[in-house]
Amino acid sequence: MTRRLLSTMIFTALFLQGCATQLTAPANQTASDTATDPESAAEVKKPSRPFAPETLYSLLVAEMAGSRERYDIALGNYIQQAHKTRDPGVAARATRIARYLNARQAALNTSLLWVEISPDDLEAHFIAATELTRSGRLMEAVEHSNYLLQHHSTPIYQSIAAQASKATEPEREELRQSFLQLHEQYPQNTELLIGLGLLYQQQNELEKALEMAGKALDVDEELIPAVILETTILTQLQQPEKAIKRLAQLVNRHPENKRLRLQYARLLASTDLEKAQEQFTLLLEESPNDPELLYSLALICNERGLLDEAEEYFTELTTFERHRSSAHYYLGRIAEKRQLWDQALQNYILVGPGPDFMPAMLQTTDILVRGGQLKAAHKRLNAARDRFPSQAERFYLLEAEVLSRHLNLVDAKNVLTQGLNQFPGSSALLYSRAMVSEQLDMIDVLESDLRSIIQQDPNNATALNALGYTLADRTDRYSEAHDLISQALQLKPDDPAIIDSMGWVQYRLGNMKEALLRLREAMKAFPDHEIAAHLGEVLWMNGEHDEAEKVWAEGMRLEPSSRVIPAVMDRLKSSEASNTTP
Repeated sequence: MTRRLLSTMIFTALFLQGCATQLTAPANQTASDTATDPESAAEVKKPSRPFAPETLYSLLVAEMAGSRERYDIALGNYIQQAHKTRDPGVAARATRIARYLNARQAALNTSLLWVEISPDDLEAHFIAATELTRSGRLMEAVEHSNYLLQHHSTPIYQSIAAQASKATEPEREELRQSFLQLHEQYPQNTELLIGLGLLYQQQNELEKALEMAGKALDVDEELIPAVILETTILTQLQQPEKAIKRLAQLVNRHPENKRLRLQYARLLASTDLEKAQEQFTLLLEESPNDPELLYSLALICNERGLLDEAEEYFTELTTFERHRSSAHYYLGRIAEKRQLWDQALQNYILVGPGPDFMPAMLQTTDILVRGGQLKAAHKRLNAARDRFPSQAERFYLLEAEVLSRHLNLVDAKNVLTQGLNQFPGSSALLYSRAMVSEQLDMIDVLESDLRSIIQQDPNNATALNALGYTLADRTDRYSEAHDLISQALQLKPDDPAIIDSMGWVQYRLGNMKEALLRLREAMKAFPDHEIAAHLGEVLWMNGEHDEAEKVWAEGMRLEPSSRVIPAVMDRLKSSEASNTTP
């Protein structure tokens, strides 16, 4: 340790006698290539002037702090002295330390200071452009990229354009106009061509984007970013076969190019899972510690039903921090498919906050309720509500959904009432309780809850439709039902569920022609077993029995486990039989 500190101090003493660095970013350098270890050495020039003793001391402290991994102190001292001394070497070192620490604001400030001090330094312009891009100051980044282009270095127009996906439309348009002006001056610059292609893609002008990718490929027919842009746009234009064919040719010519093979594998995943699996397997062999590749391969195997292989990959993925929760979630689903309920629960419990957390809670609750462990399910969800109070409302909805699914309707209603005590006026909880109340034949509660929603939001088409449909289906208040559904239809004229409701209330009002017109329209827009049940019933009551049977058969094909259609068929046929009995 003593020897290390001594060598650090000797190096620092030499370095700090007033160095000025002049490093040019390599032509093929990317936006992240310059984030170096703070211990990295710098090219030393003759000092233009010596440092004051207090400056030398401050920088010595910074270097010693860095050797002890106290990079916060090192960075703070370097930033302070960069501004105080305006020495390009100090500014450069401060910038590199900030980038190594991922201290974005500090990296931006020091890189701009570096450019100000050394306006001819290409590396300073490169890093300034990169940090400005990351901070969303895109037009300023363009200025520094222009300097790089004018001085025969590589600009970062691609990165700037990619970041523009987060910009506003006016900002994106300003950037595009700037690129177009530059393109007139540098028509064969591939950075500009690909940047323009990305901007056109973001504005959904896909043909123009494809044209820009093509122009870049005219300059260099195997330019990887251009190929990736071209194949991505071809896929967006519903031409995946062309994209896959193009990538297959290039992958065969450049089997070592990981980026090409990855794009090829991703495209195959949407058309040919078996071939995609082959490509991801090759990629994983080259990079066995890449969790992204492992995750993709696990998902593909799971989708293909290769549960043993999927389980192996997901299990390996649990050793990585990234995607660990997702891995446990899918391991839980695999265990469920094998009816290994305890193993499934063990995995679901290990799913942390993130996109898979709620699905894992849903599956956990479902397993417990299905097994009759209602108290255990409720206890677990209460704990989740306490742990994540911002998600408490969703947990009430989740619990009620599972209880309803398993026909524990009274418990579901009680849970929703508990939720409404905590979140009075919640439209989601009121609507869910209304739907449960309908199944419990508590139409008064349903009406009260839905009217509460409508009072809060008179233009809530979902609540208007639900109340109107229920009044048409479960009461004789047909005129009132028609008015409510009409309001909903005005708000959402193309909603198949509302069109179905209008057809149903017209049937209740005795308007068979209008009812059939609406129900056929709904069925065409959204083929569904419940709509089929309605359409079949109206056809049957209109004397079109054969047509009704066909519609019901189609509904059962759409939803083989439908309970609605058999119930309607039994009711109508039983009624007809009783009417014909002498």
